[in-house]
Amino acid sequence: MTASRRPRPFSSRSFVQILLVTLVLRLPAPTDACDEIPRYVSMKPKGNPEAPVSAGFTAEYECRPGYRLIVPLVRPTSTVCQADGTWAPPLQDICTRKSCPHPGDPLNGRVEGSTRFGSQMNYFCNEGYDLVGNSVLRCELSGNEVTWSGDPPQCNKILCKPPPQIQNGEFTNSHKDTFEYSEVVTYKCKPSGGSDPYSLVGNSTLRCSGRDEWSSDPPECKGHPTPTPDETPSKTLGGGVIAMIVIAVCCFMGLVS
Repeated sequence: MTASRRPRPFSSRSFVQILLVTLVLRLPAPTDACDEIPRYVSMKPKGNPEAPVSAGFTAEYECRPGYRLIVPLVRPTSTVCQADGTWAPPLQDICTRKSCPHPGDPLNGRVEGSTRFGSQMNYFCNEGYDLVGNSVLRCELSGNEVTWSGDPPQCNKILCKPPPQIQNGEFTNSHKDTFEYSEVVTYKCKPSGGSDPYSLVGNSTLRCSGRDEWSSDPPECKGHPTPTPDETPSKTLGGGVIAMIVIAVCCFMGLVS
């Protein structure tokens, strides 16, 4: 008769193994804890990760194009997805906008605005000067650097061509080819050659008010009207006067007794 085998005593090692298996089975499977990755105006996550991400995922940030790191850098640049769907530590912007070089005021003008990325500068000319070019420049992105959207304008002196000549008249400094802004010319009438002078009708002075623009139309030199043929002395004499002249002539010739 074969003796029955005695059961082995339950060892502590077996108990530990069973406990570990039980704990592993009870642990939750990894899940996507964070549905969104934090977004910022001045910075973006490196590698462009896509949400959702699991707990423990680390998002490392860098500056967007057109921005630079704030120096000295004292803020964290990365944050970690937590099991409850939040991110820690919470981040603040670590970047600031780059600046285009200041263009300086144009000669005979001025510039106003900001040099920072995304901003614009507005150009103005002093009185008597005309702006040639774009009056607005924008600080734009070029690759990873920033630059102005165009060349700065210029302020050119406003000039006028000579005003119109008038019949029977003339204006001062008529020998000049150009006149400066606000320069004034004065018209006058020439001698009429008779007893009645010409009369100036209109503004006697004109001012250069813009590029080839004068403040008003030129005046005119007008003379007095001359008598018409219907107004001859023979027509204006009365009938009695004519009769007396005829009688006097006849008496002189002995035709009247």
